[in-house]
Amino acid sequence: MSVNDFISRLEEKRKRSRNMVSMTIRVTEEEEAAIQDLTNHMDCTRQEILHDLIAEYLIPAWQRIRQEDAGADDEEPGLSSTSGVNAKGRSYYLLNTNKANSVEDHQMMLEEQVAAAFENGWKQKIERIRSGDMVFLYESGKGIVACGIASGEVKKAPHEGRKDETYYQRLQEFKRLDSPVSTKDIQHALGRKIRFVHTLTLLKDGEKLAKALEA
Repeated sequence: MSVNDFISRLEEKRKRSRNMVSMTIRVTEEEEAAIQDLTNHMDCTRQEILHDLIAEYLIPAWQRIRQEDAGADDEEPGLSSTSGVNAKGRSYYLLNTNKANSVEDHQMMLEEQVAAAFENGWKQKIERIRSGDMVFLYESGKGIVACGIASGEVKKAPHEGRKDETYYQRLQEFKRLDSPVSTKDIQHALGRKIRFVHTLTLLKDGEKLAKALEA
């Protein structure tokens, strides 16, 4: 994309009104001066121009990762379909609540106490979860916010007006955590790094995480 194309898109987008949350970044004095020059030239705020940079470059990168996830296995590298099963026959899954796509989808999972995925390529992942498996609900930007035991029965519902684009399972013994377990604390409990952007991840050592949540 050329600079002229980007500036044209800025002019189109900066008038749009959206629900926003604040965030803070640190830049050098030189970078701040350059940003200020551009905002003066464009007659817009620094917040508007930085948001458009995120929308034009960072979000598409995130979308590419998500698209790769649609056809990916939930198992981590080197795992078989039974690698994450403990002595009691239980597997442990980390399920992203889809907040980065839809706050409503995230809230639905917590309010309805379900494990869900949406749209073709992602929704089928819910079929991999069996009765008795433990599911940790992961909220982007915060960490694990709830957990429960899967019913094993996959149900279907509409999503954004499209029939059967939501696959979900009820979570029994549902527990909503008082404080989220951060990504740092999750990886500390497991003693390793894991993927968080993917929809569903089978944790070979998820029992460690379950015990950490009980502590």
